[in-house]
Amino acid sequence: MDYTENTEICHCKHVTLADIDNALYSSSRLSDVEAEFRQVQQMTQCSTGCGKCHDKIMGIISERLSG
Repeated sequence: MDYTENTEICHCKHVTLADIDNALYSSSRLSDVEAEFRQVQQMTQCSTGCGKCHDKIMGIISERLSG
């Protein structure tokens, strides 16, 4: 799915694609999807509300890590 940087991915916490990208790029390792998800979650609080965005966020992180 195509998202723009302003697309809200986590509606509960109002986290956008740009917020996720910023959290990812501030990480020094970018290696493991689960570890990166925890880092993004810690930094943005995404997927701590209803959790419906979990799969979208995991997909975005996987896509970013694979290049």
